[in-house]
Amino acid sequence: MKAFNIIAILLFVSVIGFIAYRITSSQEEIYRTALPQKRDISEVIHISGNVYPLKEIEVKSQLSGILEELYVKIGDKVTLQTPIASIRLVPNISEIERLESSVNSAQIEYDARLVEYSRAKRLYESNTISASEMEAVDKNFMQIKEQLSSAKNQLDIVKKGEIRSKNISNLVVSSTTGTIIDIPIETGSSVIERNNYNPGTTLAIIAQMDRFKFTAYIAEHHLQHIEMGDTISLTFNAYDNISTDAVVTQISAKGSSVNGIMKYLLNAEFDITDNMPTLRSGYSASAEIVIARKNNRLSIEEKYIKYSKDSIYVNVLDTLTGKAMLRVIESGISDGTFTEIISGISDNEQVIID
Repeated sequence: MKAFNIIAILLFVSVIGFIAYRITSSQEEIYRTALPQKRDISEVIHISGNVYPLKEIEVKSQLSGILEELYVKIGDKVTLQTPIASIRLVPNISEIERLESSVNSAQIEYDARLVEYSRAKRLYESNTISASEMEAVDKNFMQIKEQLSSAKNQLDIVKKGEIRSKNISNLVVSSTTGTIIDIPIETGSSVIERNNYNPGTTLAIIAQMDRFKFTAYIAEHHLQHIEMGDTISLTFNAYDNISTDAVVTQISAKGSSVNGIMKYLLNAEFDITDNMPTLRSGYSASAEIVIARKNNRLSIEEKYIKYSKDSIYVNVLDTLTGKAMLRVIESGISDGTFTEIISGISDNEQVIID
C-alpha cells in the first residue's frame, strides 16, 4: 500500500510538470523592438590640424653683429617703422683696413677735384669757359663728393654701427602692422645679416591676428568630396564649446606619402570675431567636413545592424509567428549613430533591438 502511494505521487508530479512545460513552451517569446524612421543623415569626417595667423612676417637684420637691445616684447602691437631692436656691429680688422683705404683714396680724389672745381668756377665767373664745361666739372665734383661720403658712412657702420647722416643704420624696424608673437633670440645673441646667400637671423615674428588659417593634411580618398570654397566647421582643443566656420582656400596639387597613404595640404581661412577667445599661433584644431548628406531617408540606429562576411542584416519580428527573422539589408551613409537603409525592410517592420 505504501509503495502504491509513492508511485501515485510520482505520477501526479510528472503529469503536472509535463503540463507546465507545455504551457510554458507554447508562450511566445517577448522581444524589444524599434521601428525604422525617416531622418536627415550627414556623413562627416574629422581632420586634425593647426591654426596660424594668415600673415606672419619674420623681421631680420641687414647687418651682422650682436643683438644689443630689444625694444618690444611678445604681445606688443607694432606699426610700420616701429623700432624692434638695435644691432651692435663687431668690427672686422681686415674689413676696417679695406674701408679706411677706400676713404683715403676717395679723399685724395676729392681734394684733387675740389681744386679743379675751384679753378673752373673762377674761369666761368670771368667768362673764360662755357657753361657746358662748368657743368661737366661740377658733375664730376659732385660724384666724387658722394663717393667720399659713402666710403665714410661704410667705415662708420663697421666701426660704430651708425651712419653719420641718419644715425639709425643699426636699428631694425617693423616692416608691417601687427602683433609680436615670437622673439626667437635674446639680447647678446649673434645676428647674421640677410642677404642673397643667407636667410639671416630672425629677430621677431609679427602677425596680423584678425584672420587665421587652418592647416591640415587630408587623405586622397576624401578629396572627391571637398572643393574650393566649401565651408568646414572648426573646434579648438584649447577651448570647450567654441567653434567657427572656415572656408577652404587651398588644396595642394602635390601630395606627400605618410605611412604609405598619400595626403594633400588643405588650408581654410576664417576671421577672428569679437566674441572669440584669444587664439595663438599653432593651436590644435579639428575640422568637421560633411562629405555626404541625405534628407528624409529611412534609417535605424547603427548598433542594431549585424555583419557577417559580406552580408549586412538585422533581426525583424515576424508578426504572424512572433519569432525573430533574419533580414538582409542594403545600407547607405551613416553619421555614426544612424545608418541609412536603402532596401531590405520597410518603415512598418519592427527591428529587434535585444
